[in-house]
Amino acid sequence: MRLFPGRPASISLLVLVLIFVLLIGLIVVFSQQILSNLTRMDSLGNSLALLAAVFLPLSLFAVIAFQLIHLWRERAARKPGTLLKTRLLVFFALVVLLSSIPQALLSVNFINSTINFWLKAGIGEALQGGLSISLDYYHKMVENLNRFGKSPLLSSLLRDLERNPQRVWKNITEANSLINLFQVFDAQGREVFFGGQVEARLQDVTPLRDSMGNLPKEDREKLSILRNISRHSIAGRSYFVIVGTVLTEGFNDQATSLTESLETFNQLARYKRLFRLVLTGFYFFFSLPIFLLSILISLLLTEEIIQPIVQLEEATRRVAEGDFSVRILTRSEDELSALVGSFNRMTAELSASRQKLLKAEKISAWQEIAQRLAHEIKNPLTPIKLSAQRILKKAQSNPQECQKILEPAVSAIIREVENLDRLLVEFREFARLPGPRPERFNLRDLVEEVAAVYRNLSAKVRFDCNRLQNVTLLADRNQMKQVFANLFKNAVQAMPDGGDILVRSDIVKKDDCQYCRIWIKDTGIGISAAIRELVFNPYFTTKKEGTGLGLAIVERVVFDHKGVIWFETQVGSGTTFIIDLPLER
Repeated sequence: MRLFPGRPASISLLVLVLIFVLLIGLIVVFSQQILSNLTRMDSLGNSLALLAAVFLPLSLFAVIAFQLIHLWRERAARKPGTLLKTRLLVFFALVVLLSSIPQALLSVNFINSTINFWLKAGIGEALQGGLSISLDYYHKMVENLNRFGKSPLLSSLLRDLERNPQRVWKNITEANSLINLFQVFDAQGREVFFGGQVEARLQDVTPLRDSMGNLPKEDREKLSILRNISRHSIAGRSYFVIVGTVLTEGFNDQATSLTESLETFNQLARYKRLFRLVLTGFYFFFSLPIFLLSILISLLLTEEIIQPIVQLEEATRRVAEGDFSVRILTRSEDELSALVGSFNRMTAELSASRQKLLKAEKISAWQEIAQRLAHEIKNPLTPIKLSAQRILKKAQSNPQECQKILEPAVSAIIREVENLDRLLVEFREFARLPGPRPERFNLRDLVEEVAAVYRNLSAKVRFDCNRLQNVTLLADRNQMKQVFANLFKNAVQAMPDGGDILVRSDIVKKDDCQYCRIWIKDTGIGISAAIRELVFNPYFTTKKEGTGLGLAIVERVVFDHKGVIWFETQVGSGTTFIIDLPLER
């Protein structure tokens, strides 16, 4: 299993780490956006943050759900390693939870403490005081300008305007230190005199000729200007006189900032509980994707940890089944790679040892078969030799009486030669037993067919096949017919005075395969403990006419069908042969 199909696990881990770093960056950006726009809940930044807070968890939830469903299906299919993978995943999830829960509690407590500190530290009073001072200063400047513009003092100071305007400006500043702007225009709107800051200079008085008294505050870059305009007649000429005050640099920005800060603070005070909930929700909204991403990383790390173990388990199972050619490839250089290397060396040594053992067993088997065959052939050779010598001796000593012994001697020779021929034919059939040719057939029909033959041969033997299930086998029908024929023949011979043969079947499950288990039980004499280990050996028999190949052939056929055969016996009570044949995997 890979989180990103088609990509190596290392690339998947790198992608998740990059997503994790990107997520941290998004959290920082969106947190600043939300905190800076908290009082404007309809802002675009908050909408994007809310969209990200919903989209990220849903996407991660979908990926995790897909992986968990895949894991559940693997467990249902009993895929190796899924149980350990589940335990590791639960372990990693618990570790993430145990580390995140205290952090969450600490963060929520910190948020509450911070909000309470902000609202109880006198910040609101300080902001209100600063704003009041600013407003008092502004109103003082406006009132001073209004009084000075209407006062007779200004009219008396303007008497020397035509002779010495610079002196008039000096006298005005001495009379009212808050005035720092003086500008005079004639009746045609031409500037006559200007004194004060050049940045506050008025270029055109024409729009203001009908406005007497204090003018609206004018805000320029870094400047806020208060003006008062009045009309005066000096030496029969009409003049527009403007006196003004330039407020402290940055006064307007500072006053605006104080107003907005006070409004924000008042909103926080009014909606303190809502603000706490918003911050707490924000924390959990962006902590949830981190938690989910941690679970995804746990899934990937679990896969990385479990994969070599699953490979070892699979390889061990194949070795247990007899495949010593299996090898495990690994690119890591950790302890597991050392274990994999040891396993590969072990399988290589087992494979070599198995080849030697098989060769030795093959030699030993053929030696034993040769010895048994030589013994079986030697037995009939003795009467053949004796019969031939008897004929020869009579022919030499008394040819007239040779005819009397010729017929019985030749009959004995023919009988023993036929026994030899039958022995060699059975040996050839055992040695050349072909591989199975599978076909589908009904087990009960086949057993009934074979049992019918032995019912006709012996009326004393009763067959009970009612407990056979209607199971369809995929096997070589002729070879399985031979198996049941040999077992029924042995059972009948074990009950010379008659008895019962019970045949039944059942379905059993071993590992990941279902088997058809067949019981063949007789009520014969049983098998003594001394010969139980020799029953399936070739050429071992307790019967005078037997060759000892019947049960050997039975075991060979069952083995070729990937099955198992064994028996249970009790002397005097009978024997039960049990066969497990695999059904389709």
